Amino acid sequence: MATTSTRRGLGAPFRLLFLASTGSNLGDGVLLAAIPLLARRLSDDALAVSSVTVAATLPWLLFGLAAGAIVDRVDRSRLMVHADALRTVGLALFALFIATSGATLPLIIAMVFVLGAAETLCDTAAQAVLPSLVDTDQLERANGRLFGAQIATNGFIGPPLGAMLFAAGTVLPFGFDAATFALSAILLARLPSRRHGVPPAARETTLLKEVVEGLAWLWHHRGIRAFAVGAAVVNLAHMGAMAVIVLLVRDELGADELAFGLVLAGAAAGSIIGSQLASDAVHRLGRQNAVLASIATFSLALLGVGLAPNTIAAALGLAAFGLAGEVWNVVAVSYRQAIIPDVLLGRVMATYRVIAYGAMPIGAAVGGLTAKVLGVRATFVVGAVAVAALFIYFVAHPPAESS
Repeated sequence: MATTSTRRGLGAPFRLLFLASTGSNLGDGVLLAAIPLLARRLSDDALAVSSVTVAATLPWLLFGLAAGAIVDRVDRSRLMVHADALRTVGLALFALFIATSGATLPLIIAMVFVLGAAETLCDTAAQAVLPSLVDTDQLERANGRLFGAQIATNGFIGPPLGAMLFAAGTVLPFGFDAATFALSAILLARLPSRRHGVPPAARETTLLKEVVEGLAWLWHHRGIRAFAVGAAVVNLAHMGAMAVIVLLVRDELGADELAFGLVLAGAAAGSIIGSQLASDAVHRLGRQNAVLASIATFSLALLGVGLAPNTIAAALGLAAFGLAGEVWNVVAVSYRQAIIPDVLLGRVMATYRVIAYGAMPIGAAVGGLTAKVLGVRATFVVGAVAVAALFIYFVAHPPAESS
């Protein structure tokens, strides 16, 4: 338990984490629009464009479990500083290269892969460090502020800003993001230093065994396994769509770069609304019905985006997807927290995240291939069908009722 006084709110250490997180998430939101726009400028090939999304999400599949182990064995605040410093240097060099020599797809792929690898460490450490910064009874309040700011900056403010900066000058969004990570590193360096995790003598002999134990527990629990597989299916469909969304908006709908940023902001707007409605939806519908409603909305939203006649319809479809995502997250996270034994919570949660996030690069690759063979809009239709199959499975095997 942290020693921060509740009489002084969440305390100065939390404010540092909040400001650092908000700034870096704003930068991430800027890149969310700028990177696919840059890739699309260099190539209109669906596989080439989607390869950037594959590279950005692949580190979660490759390094997710290792990142969790590292976070439990080092000073978490210092680890975040080093990760943000790495991202600052990488983005600054990338911006310099664009300004002097121009960008290439291989360079973009390498850059986003490095950023993704650093993100696995920084995001995992940020979630783990929070309980040492605020009192236990303030965790829900603190998480609410962090998640709310993340949705607002990463999805709502960042993409339109990124599109505007990109339109003004190709190098600008990347220089801006480098500055946000530099500021984040400076703020995080002021956090109290504290080492966490198991004693050094126990590290080398127990890590692999503990990871395997967490994986085995997840796979043998029907409810948790179903939610993990469900998250993977949703992420497969979602990332397949997002890998080629720039081609849908720019080529199929004929919209400009600013409109692309506004379409991306639709998902964030839906998430903000969903975050306000999720608890009430679970209370009114029940856990299982809330899950089914979110899956049905996922499927219909993807279909709606794929068939959208204009950018407004596409933005509304993404908004519906974002709203459903928040309902799903409330149910799935609360279910895991209630079911998983405390002694296994960290390992099982990390394993769950690897399964869910590991599907993202696969989905991006499949989305690019589908767009190349069947057309951009077909990618969204295929994703909608996959999620519809998940709905049928959850009706027949209700995981939210498992214990």
